[in-house]
Amino acid sequence: MINQILVLFILMALGYGLAKYKVIDAHLSHKLTWLLCYVVMPCLILKAFQIPFSTEMLHNFGVMSVVTIAIHVVYIVLSKLLFNKHTLKDESLIAPMQFTSVYSNCGFMGIPLVAAINHSGVFYGSVYIAINGLFVWTHGLLTYTGKIDRKALLKVLLNPNTIVAVIGIIFFIGSVKLPVPIVSALGYIGSMNTALSMIVVGAAMTQVDLKKIFVNGMAWVITLVRNLLFPSIVLIGLTMAGINSQLLVILLVLSACPVAGMAVIFAQLTGRNTVFPCISLALSTIMSMVSIPVLLALAAMIN
Repeated sequence: MINQILVLFILMALGYGLAKYKVIDAHLSHKLTWLLCYVVMPCLILKAFQIPFSTEMLHNFGVMSVVTIAIHVVYIVLSKLLFNKHTLKDESLIAPMQFTSVYSNCGFMGIPLVAAINHSGVFYGSVYIAINGLFVWTHGLLTYTGKIDRKALLKVLLNPNTIVAVIGIIFFIGSVKLPVPIVSALGYIGSMNTALSMIVVGAAMTQVDLKKIFVNGMAWVITLVRNLLFPSIVLIGLTMAGINSQLLVILLVLSACPVAGMAVIFAQLTGRNTVFPCISLALSTIMSMVSIPVLLALAAMIN
């Protein structure tokens, strides 16, 4: 896993360099993000469901669903206890700090990592991503705006990744096998996910002055909470609950991913300052190269 994280870091550095030298501009970055979200990831997810049906995997799928919901509920409660008008002098930071502490970049960062764990990583990881998306567009948007946008919720329900996950589980339960050429094509397209996602993340890092991110105290607070504190609570909780080691590692990795890019997007949509979310995202992403291996080492020691 450490080697895989180093690979991701190298790919991210490549994306950063390409953007710095204007090979990737804002327009191309947007197009690559669209390609990743609407073509590559759906193919990767659908391919992951093309496996023989087993009651054990279906049971684990259900466990993943329940535990993922529980993790998000716990994170939301803790974020409200940690970041509120009584603990923060600057009330404009309440919404972004609550959001950035709860929601992780489990799609772009998480999928490449869980895909490296074993062949079932993406299969189970798709559950986390789908549920995370529902929470982002309900509670997450509510945190910033005070209301839930029904059109936005409908949009996430009709997101290609959500639709493909539903189709995939139907195919899995019904033992529906796609023709070999189609499965092969899905595999080739899906294999672009790791490189493309990390290049996009790296390119996005150029929007922030790297010299400034290490001196922002509140960004360090978010990074420690998002990257270490909350995932450590997940690790302890899952260990005490007796979750099997395979699911535990997948859940730990996805819950320990750095700050979600939606923190910046929601700040833009609501007319808020985007500097803090951008800095938090950058610092959290860089430090995840250290924090995730540390958490996995702790998991190996405990279990």
